[in-house]
Amino acid sequence: MVTSSQLQIIQSPITSLLPAISTAITVKLDNTNYLVWQFQMKILLESHGILGFVDGSRKCPSRFDTDSDIEGVESDDHQIWKMHDRALMQLLIATLSSTAISYVIGCISSHDMWVQLQDRFSTVTKARIFQMKSELQTIKKGSEPVSQYLQRIKDARDHLSAAGVYFEDEDIVILALNGLSSDYNTFRCMVRGRDNVLSLKDFRSQLLAEEATIEQTHSSSPFVSAMHVQNQVSQGKALVLDEGNSNPLSSNFKSAPSSQFSSGFHGGSNGYQSGFNGHNTGGYFHHRGSQFRGRGRGRHTFQSGQ
Repeated sequence: MVTSSQLQIIQSPITSLLPAISTAITVKLDNTNYLVWQFQMKILLESHGILGFVDGSRKCPSRFDTDSDIEGVESDDHQIWKMHDRALMQLLIATLSSTAISYVIGCISSHDMWVQLQDRFSTVTKARIFQMKSELQTIKKGSEPVSQYLQRIKDARDHLSAAGVYFEDEDIVILALNGLSSDYNTFRCMVRGRDNVLSLKDFRSQLLAEEATIEQTHSSSPFVSAMHVQNQVSQGKALVLDEGNSNPLSSNFKSAPSSQFSSGFHGGSNGYQSGFNGHNTGGYFHHRGSQFRGRGRGRHTFQSGQ
């Protein structure tokens, strides 16, 4: 923490933080990342004992020393506080985007800048909190790896935690299960059927193992599909051969028109008797005992044997 013993310094030690600000603060404040920026800035300022300048807890000393015999001369405490505060303003500006800088132009202290940024981005934060809660509750795993899917859930949870919205580990496990695809139905049933809730560490390790099993199963699917197709082709060839070896007489009989059969028996019973009693070179009908034989040459008539 900055103390009165530092009154003799010419330059504020806060300026030594400027070279490392790009690594300590990974974002520049804009309309989308206030929670992340505020979280990182608070850690940085607290670690160096200077958060009181921006949050207003470290008040500015009186400008003039009332105990001094000389009027109109600024007190040493006020001068050193002002020096540190100006260095802190410079530090804050280094972490702002061009859009955010436009909102702090005219501010006279780091606390004034801090309040202006909070007022400007707090409304965005409320909307962002609602959006992040909705995204977390409806998050889905697409084609991305499980590690990236769980990282997205962790990032959303961390952002909400920075805003004062907390989720229990059990809630995170449930949300992660709900976002899995149907390939993980067996794993989902297994986790939900447990008597005790998995820790996030165990849940992550088991989900990664399930992902490896599913990928291994999918990698063997093309071979199984090829075998299935080959069997279908073999069955199709066998069916074609069976059809090609079918009885042609039966096929001709089934396809023959009915008129070819009726034409041989034209004339009803009279035509039958005429063909039975008459003589014709088209065939013969021979009676011997109880056996009958007939032979035709294209006409359905009968000739009695002599």
